[in-house]
Amino acid sequence: MRHRRRIATALGTGTAVIAALVAAVPGSQAAEEEQRSAETVVVDGDSAGREFDGLGAVSAGASSRLLYDYPEPERSQILDYLFKPGYGANLEILKVEIGADTNSTSGAEPSHMRERGKVNCNRGYEWWLMREAVERNPDIQLGGLQWGAPGWFEGGFWSQDNIDYLLSWLDCAEQHGLDIDFMGGWNEAGYDTEWYVKWKRALRAEHPDIELTAADDTPNWNWRVADAMAANPEFGAAVDIANQHSPCGHRTRYLRCSSTETARDLGKPLWIGELSSMAHDAGAAPLARAANRMYIDARITGMIAWSPISAWYSNITLADTGLMVAEWPWSGYYDVGDSIWAYAHTNQFADPGWRYLNSGSTRLESGASVVSLASPDGGDWSTVIETFDADQPSTLTLDVANLPESGMRLWASDLDSDDPADRFREVGTVQPDGGEITLQLEPGHIYSLTTTDGQGKGAATPDATVSDRLAVPFRESFENVPDGRTARYFSDLAGAFEAAPCAGGRDGTCYRQQVDQPPISWGHVGELPLSTMVGDPRWWGDYTVSTDVLLEEPGYVEVGGRASGQSWGTPASGYHLRIGTEGWELFSRDHAGNRETSLASGTESVGVDEWHTVGLRMRGDTIEVLLDGEVLSEVTDTTQRTGNVVLGVSAWHHAQFDDLRVTPTSRAPRFVPKDQMQASATSEHGFFRGWTHGVGHVLDDRPETTWSSAFDPPAGLPQSVTLDLGRTRHVEALTYQPRLDGNTNGMITDYEVYVSRDGKSYERVASGTWSADSSTKVVTWPAQDARHVRLVAAGDDNACGDSTATAGELGVVRAGGPPLRTTPPAPEQPPLPEDAPAEFDVLVPQHETTATASSVHSDPYQPCAAVDGDKTTFWHSAPASTDPLPATVTLDLGDRYEVQGLSYLSRQDGNPNGNVTEYTVEVSTDGTTFTPVTEGSWADDGSQKYATFSPAEARYVRLTAHSGHFGVAAAAELHVGRTP
Repeated sequence: MRHRRRIATALGTGTAVIAALVAAVPGSQAAEEEQRSAETVVVDGDSAGREFDGLGAVSAGASSRLLYDYPEPERSQILDYLFKPGYGANLEILKVEIGADTNSTSGAEPSHMRERGKVNCNRGYEWWLMREAVERNPDIQLGGLQWGAPGWFEGGFWSQDNIDYLLSWLDCAEQHGLDIDFMGGWNEAGYDTEWYVKWKRALRAEHPDIELTAADDTPNWNWRVADAMAANPEFGAAVDIANQHSPCGHRTRYLRCSSTETARDLGKPLWIGELSSMAHDAGAAPLARAANRMYIDARITGMIAWSPISAWYSNITLADTGLMVAEWPWSGYYDVGDSIWAYAHTNQFADPGWRYLNSGSTRLESGASVVSLASPDGGDWSTVIETFDADQPSTLTLDVANLPESGMRLWASDLDSDDPADRFREVGTVQPDGGEITLQLEPGHIYSLTTTDGQGKGAATPDATVSDRLAVPFRESFENVPDGRTARYFSDLAGAFEAAPCAGGRDGTCYRQQVDQPPISWGHVGELPLSTMVGDPRWWGDYTVSTDVLLEEPGYVEVGGRASGQSWGTPASGYHLRIGTEGWELFSRDHAGNRETSLASGTESVGVDEWHTVGLRMRGDTIEVLLDGEVLSEVTDTTQRTGNVVLGVSAWHHAQFDDLRVTPTSRAPRFVPKDQMQASATSEHGFFRGWTHGVGHVLDDRPETTWSSAFDPPAGLPQSVTLDLGRTRHVEALTYQPRLDGNTNGMITDYEVYVSRDGKSYERVASGTWSADSSTKVVTWPAQDARHVRLVAAGDDNACGDSTATAGELGVVRAGGPPLRTTPPAPEQPPLPEDAPAEFDVLVPQHETTATASSVHSDPYQPCAAVDGDKTTFWHSAPASTDPLPATVTLDLGDRYEVQGLSYLSRQDGNPNGNVTEYTVEVSTDGTTFTPVTEGSWADDGSQKYATFSPAEARYVRLTAHSGHFGVAAAAELHVGRTP
């Protein structure tokens, strides 16, 4: 691997005493300081441990898609923050996805070889990203990893075809002037030891300097690859770097990192193959912990975070997960975030090839942690300290031995401060006194002490603001898009949409879906409908979207608008017109529940090799279906309100699009500017699953961030958010954008709205119910003057005990704009399909049923999710590695019934893990003695399943999962059928 060296510049011998941060003083004087906990750490240059490999990031899952479309100079500024030494994160490792035209988290990345032998080395943006990284840091370590693979492989993923495919990718890298340092296998999909041995053999023959890393396993498996390497010498010799995903936890505070004794004894480097960067305002402290504790706790020497930058649409899976955020290419706005500086505190002070000093790398009794590293020749050294688990100031003395005692620079970041100037600032120099350096440490800080120089803090800022929208009208003719490339602002969810010569007798460039066979998909998300998304997620939906279309074979195309989002194996939401050789259909889709509702259909069709203009005209609650300038149908529906545009194609067909146009049909509502409002709440939650949930998120103009009422400890309902409009205004409506991550928990279903002029006396102006879905809701009232508007959440979509309330964005509409209509009440949904067996004609009421389980994975996968009436939530058993099947779910029906069947619906997020395949059903009247009533097997898919049996009296019904996909069990919905 390439390692760079930083040459230190000698410092003066003067000693700087930095108040509240550092003091280089003799021990006798230090004892007179204010009483605080004091500890001493020996930093011995002769205690060299493992070699430091660097902190890096993985660009994958379409995470960098929108960065490519950024204007200059903002794009270069972002790249500098990521890669430029002495400027920002100073990334030392960049791993990229080897694309396969399949959804790999937040989109699909293109394949360089869609057909055997046909290689195109210019597809995608990862080549560009790697070149930009190397241009800034020639010594950055580059690697590649697959999430999916093309469907033409014979023998599946673990085949010789794949090895040849990867070798061709490396040939492409050489064409781009890129030296790849390491390669992997299949992301979070297990491993085949024989294949790895063959893959290493091929690398030795053609690319002997490239190292092989394995196995990019999910955290459930706890370094099982190390066990396999130890047990299989040939496999162990093939793998150069052992890695595990999330050994410090997944989207947690990263309090403790883990490895196994077997892994540590391999004699190989241990890496974190992937760790979530988390949200822009949540990831810095966890990443700083992990950067230190990975070595202290687990002797891990390299860390790769997903992702380097959150550069995908804010309404797509896991938005706002990155060291930086860049979701606004039309304006150039970006958000640096504190995680950049968390990385800088290590990467700007130690190079790959430096050695950890074991004596100077430890946890402190105060809750802080410290790591020390030295250059190979011992001429330079650095110490990094994080104090995020310290609850009070403390004193740390470094007892320095066998290291240079020249003057040292100290840098510090105060992450508890609201002032950006308190991030990554040089606070002075210190001179060891008698071999000792005494530091006064404050909680919530990162400190870096070093003999080196060259550190720096980038100062570039964007000219735009977060509220700058992509303008409508919007048009893309595709004429200026190079052949085989992606059009500006288009982000593929699945498949491959690229510029190509127009067919059907039309001149110029069109946009073509290129994939004609299903890829080998990444198992976490399955295979989505072929689709691509474009536009601003915050677009108010009064617009017409139209495009010219051509089918190259029988099938259909889709044109969609008002797409509020897409997440985890579900198609994009919104209104969709599907039109093809068999007629047309207009339907509404919600991605949170993966629900489709047909609104209209007809027999009008489009033929093969014919150009037609199709579209949707949306104005208020009216949606018109357009074909060649004619209105085929007009429907009234208020389900979808906001969002961007989607184009789709039937699988696995070729079709073309041309001249996409988005034009306004009426003015957007006159919203009170969010930067003139303030929000307060009855309660709010802090950090959870890698995001923060403060009430300020309802006004930050970022759809992916959310407010949540407190749930640790639970605050319950009702909860409320009050908006101070800054001054009295004439207002008539409130908009509520729910969370967009695909989860419905906390979505407000029962609401009340109040207004006030003085903030003391409130008048209720509206109340009602909303559906638990991702679409933006509107509530109106007779216009009146108010300075304060309050939304009260009286009920939510959460049947699992204590309820919460969540909101993505809130908007207040001033009077005098276009007319609005209140979102209608939530419709009643049938609990089971109409073709359910007769044993389920009468059901035991779900709201009277409670559930317990023998095994639970974690929140929010509690057993109550299986009886909450929501198909998007589910119970999940514990990981197979810690609590293998069988696992049980026991339903307490609340009373005795004569029962005759149990219906089972597995998780509906597109992930097959947990599909129960072998089961037993038992019943009981007392909850203690259970009698088996049926057993059997179910298909390993997400369809509705049924188990029927002879009528039996019971209050308790128990489902036992003896086997399930991936060795675990999951249940989205359970219903019990009873006799009439």
